[in-house]
Amino acid sequence: MTLNVDYRPMSLDEMMGNEPVVESLRSVLGRDKDIPGSYFFTGLPGCGKTTLAYVIKEELSISDMDFYEFNSANTRGIDTIRDINSSVKTAPMNSDKKMYLLDECHQITGAAMEALLKMLEDPPKHVIFALCTSEPEKIKTNTLKAVRRRCHEAHVLALRRGQIINLLKDVLEGEEVVDFPKAITTKIATSCWGSPGQALSLLDSVIDMGDIEQMEEAIENLVVSEKSVTELCRILIDIRLTGSSKWEQIRKLLPKVTGDPESIRYAICTYLQKVIVDKPMSPGLLSIASLFTDSFMYTGRLGLVLACALACSASQEDDIPF
Repeated sequence: MTLNVDYRPMSLDEMMGNEPVVESLRSVLGRDKDIPGSYFFTGLPGCGKTTLAYVIKEELSISDMDFYEFNSANTRGIDTIRDINSSVKTAPMNSDKKMYLLDECHQITGAAMEALLKMLEDPPKHVIFALCTSEPEKIKTNTLKAVRRRCHEAHVLALRRGQIINLLKDVLEGEEVVDFPKAITTKIATSCWGSPGQALSLLDSVIDMGDIEQMEEAIENLVVSEKSVTELCRILIDIRLTGSSKWEQIRKLLPKVTGDPESIRYAICTYLQKVIVDKPMSPGLLSIASLFTDSFMYTGRLGLVLACALACSASQEDDIPF
């Protein structure tokens, strides 16, 4: 199996980072009775939302036969929720409880989400629900409030660079790899945007290579270039550039911005969020940032290019700090 599967935490004790989230779960799962029946995890991709759901499964000793996982991108309609509603009424087969994990739940349709809310409010004592999403803002405001009222909620943060490095060291020790280049662990920690899943995937791709230059080249081909994304963001918000002149610089830079378009979008959003919070209010900046709030999951590279092109004609009436 891959490293991110082999080294996926199976208990709260094995979780790295997000200590407040872990301790909160430890508290509620350790109760003698009245354990919450519904959980809602948000956060960036690869930072541990789904892992926490699997940890709950293990902490409550729920068997594989009593664990049901749904990818809401593919199973998002009312029929799926109706099937779940029928299934929750039956007793578990090999455990005290049965569990339903709905990943990327922001993609569940409106009617299906309304039906799901009724189950989240008062699930049977033998049922656990876990909802995970990287884009809670895509859920209708009133529905999102209702989900939060009904669930034990936790926002999972990206790991710090030092935590990623410690994780990589633990995995290398577990794999009995000695003399692994420190420069490569640092490069992985810098390139994974705080995602332990991404970090382990990158390590898996280079762990058997012997040449440090080949390792560096492989990592650069697999991830978003931090330097290129930062430069792209600076061009996007530079008020000295407008229209065709801005697009010309972006057009030349885009080939260097490699990697998964959705990961690139998250990196841009992270940069813009910091600028918005740290600087004076700017409608022009808000207009540009709004172009990157929709997922590129289905539009892919085209979504990235289109958002950048539209940003070149976004409102620049007010100064945008850069």
